[in-house]
Amino acid sequence: MKITTTIKLDTYGCEIVVSVVDSVSAEAAKLYKKYKINDVFEDEAEGAVIMPNASRYYLLLNKSYLTHNTIAHEVFHAAVRVTEDRDIVDEEARAWLDGHLTGEIYKFLEKKKLVVKHG
Repeated sequence: MKITTTIKLDTYGCEIVVSVVDSVSAEAAKLYKKYKINDVFEDEAEGAVIMPNASRYYLLLNKSYLTHNTIAHEVFHAAVRVTEDRDIVDEEARAWLDGHLTGEIYKFLEKKKLVVKHG
């Protein structure tokens, strides 16, 4: 299973591809191969953010660990990467981006009728 949406961030000149997948490590391996990233994603994970370049980021969520905690954790990583890549250190800008991404991801999950667990 792979359910995906893309969140365009015109302000930052990039997009975040959000995917709910059966295996984060398998999806990461595909992305590493596609973008010729010389790395190995060893173990299975609850989620991950893969950054092949500064215009596209991948936020991966394992469907078995689809929790509020996992979503918040990975959204934080994504917001930090996007802002750091643009030399933005303002905490308020990062917080607004974090909130925007969170809202868009929850709309996507609700539309796809995916259940988010506590934890």
